[in-house]
Amino acid sequence: MAGLNKIIERIAQDSAAKCDGIIFDAQNEATKIKEAAIVKVNNDKAATIDAANKEAKALVDMAESGAQLEGKKVLLATRVEIIEKAIAKASEKLASMPEEEYFAAIYALVKNYAQDAEGSMLLSEKDLGRLPKDFEKKINADLKGGKITVSKDPADISEGFILVYGDIEINCTFDALIADAKDDIKDELYNIIFA
Repeated sequence: MAGLNKIIERIAQDSAAKCDGIIFDAQNEATKIKEAAIVKVNNDKAATIDAANKEAKALVDMAESGAQLEGKKVLLATRVEIIEKAIAKASEKLASMPEEEYFAAIYALVKNYAQDAEGSMLLSEKDLGRLPKDFEKKINADLKGGKITVSKDPADISEGFILVYGDIEINCTFDALIADAKDDIKDELYNIIFA
């Protein structure tokens, strides 16, 4: 029986050695898997942090760009408001000119807009009541051709006049002239104020 015990003991020792080897291999494999998982987690963590940083930078850049655009809009709106106020102020100044300057402006406008034909001039009730002496004679004196007759009927206009040549009306009211030249006036004011 001693021989059988030796065989059993030997089998138990071989079995224990084999089990120890399997456990050792399994622990090594588990360590490798664990280390690979830690590396993957660290890589994923770094990639996630990198992606989050890129996204945060993109959001900050977008916010800064939006803020700059909003700032430009506010600046543009302010400039437009300043220019509009300057035009309104100039219009008020034209409307409140002393009579001598006002009619000098009217003479100059007639000279620029009169046609080489017979026509009539429509004025406001206010202007008809304050016409200088020989107004009609003075406006016709500077014309190279044609003739303008001042209508006795008042027109529903403010400052300036309307020239009528048959079916054609030339609106020379200050409001109409300013509206027609508004873009040029804005450009000029922009260059003066913001250059």
